[in-house]
Amino acid sequence: MPGAAQASDQAEALQLALLADLVAQHAVALLLVLVALLLVATGLGWRLLERHAPTLLGLAARGWRRIDRHRLVARYLGLHAALSVVACAGGTVAFFELADELGAGEELAAFDVALAAALARHLGEATLRAFGALTHLGDPQLLWPLSIAVAVALVASGERLLALAWAASTGGGALLNWGLKQLFARTRPLHDHGFAAADGFSFPSGHASGALLVYGMLAYLVVRHSAPRWHLPVAALALAIIVFVGASRVLLQVHWFSDVLAGWANAAAWAALCITGLEAVRLSSRDARIGPSPG
Repeated sequence: MPGAAQASDQAEALQLALLADLVAQHAVALLLVLVALLLVATGLGWRLLERHAPTLLGLAARGWRRIDRHRLVARYLGLHAALSVVACAGGTVAFFELADELGAGEELAAFDVALAAALARHLGEATLRAFGALTHLGDPQLLWPLSIAVAVALVASGERLLALAWAASTGGGALLNWGLKQLFARTRPLHDHGFAAADGFSFPSGHASGALLVYGMLAYLVVRHSAPRWHLPVAALALAIIVFVGASRVLLQVHWFSDVLAGWANAAAWAALCITGLEAVRLSSRDARIGPSPG
C-alpha cells in the first residue's frame, strides 16, 4: 500500500538521520577507536601469518606447481597470488557494490547526505583545523613529488623492476582514479567552512586512493628492504596514515563517506594487482637464471 510504503521510507530515513547524527557527535572518538582496533588486528594477523607461513606456503603452492618447476618459487609465488587475488577480488567487488549504492533512494547514498549534514552541525573549528592539516598528507602536491623521488631512488640503486612496479601502481592508480571520477561524475557535498577546499568530481576519493597506493606501496618497499623487526611498525604506520587521510576527507565534508570507501577499495585492488605482477616477473626471472630443475 502506498501509505504504508511511504511511512516505512520515512521511518528508514529517520533511522539513518539518527545514526548519522550519533556518528557525527562522536566522530573523532569513533575514528580513534577504529584505528586502534585496526592496528591491533594488524598486529595479531601479522603474528599469525609469521607463525603459520610454512603451512600457507605449502597450500598456496599447489595451484602453481604445474607452471613453475621450482617448488620454492612456486610456494612463494603461490602465497602472493592467493593473497593478492583475494585482495584484488575483494576490492573490485567492494567498489562495484559501493557504486551500485549511489542512486537516489539507496540507503548508502541517503546515509552519505545525512552524515555530511550532521558533521556540518557538530564539528567545531578545532577539529576541522586539525583534520584540515592532516588531510594534506594525501594532497597530490605531496604525493607526486614523493612518488617521483622514490622512483628516481629505485632506478639509481639499480632496482629498475621495483621502479617500474612503483610507477605502475602510483601513476596507474592515479589515472584509474581520474577515469572513474569522470565515469561516475558525482558531485561533492557542500563544504563552506574554509578549512579545506576541493573541486572536481567526488567518486571515488583521490586522497583516499592516493594515500593507500603511495603509503601502502612505500611500506611494501620498506618491508622488503628492512630487518624483520621493522616490518610490523612500518605496516602499522602506513595503515594509520591511510585511515586518517581518508577519514579527514569525510570529516571535512569534501567527500561523501562512500567516496572514501570506494577510493580505498579500488586502490587496494590495483595495488594487489601490481604487487602480484611484480612478484611473478621477479621470481620468474630468478627461476630462469637458476635454470631447469634436475630430473
